[in-house]
Amino acid sequence: MNVLLINYGTSNIISIYNSLKKIKKIKIYVNNFAIKNYDKIIFPGQGHIKNTMNFLSKIENIQYYIKNIHILGICIGYHIFFKNSDENQHINCFNYFNEKIKNISNNCCYNTFHPNIGWKTVNIIKFHKILKNIPNCFKQYFMHSYSSIYNNQNFSYATTNYNNKTFNSIVIKENKFLIQFHPEKSSKYGLLLIKNFLEL
Repeated sequence: MNVLLINYGTSNIISIYNSLKKIKKIKIYVNNFAIKNYDKIIFPGQGHIKNTMNFLSKIENIQYYIKNIHILGICIGYHIFFKNSDENQHINCFNYFNEKIKNISNNCCYNTFHPNIGWKTVNIIKFHKILKNIPNCFKQYFMHSYSSIYNNQNFSYATTNYNNKTFNSIVIKENKFLIQFHPEKSSKYGLLLIKNFLEL
């Protein structure tokens, strides 16, 4: 199995690289865009929406990858598939989900800003085989300030509550598997989720 791991320059690829090596015997390529037909592609977490989209827009095969290959998008790698983001509203993203990524960390009453960092409960609301052998409620590690707000969308498979808001912690549509938390930092069930993705 050949897996492309994309490094935008600010992304945390060490953790996900090491997790992949633990889980399955695979060949991992980092930013090797000369190859077109990978088995899986991973868009890792960490980064700013502007820098990430600027980097991705320069990849010649990016639209082919997005449309034809199983994708795991983590944190910022989840946000890029939406219309745009409160992080920088002037940046257009891939718009496979015609909704905006919202700021979930602000408090309108006290004008404060508190990122969601730490272990939070993920509540599965719809089953998919990427969730095989994972309990309906399980804790994962989050580190973010923005996400897609839950509104009973067809693409929502799991939710998490933070700051009196419910956001989509797992989003699935066609070949795109988008995760707001960091499975590579989340021990048993995080690694199982990555393993299930590789076996799709």
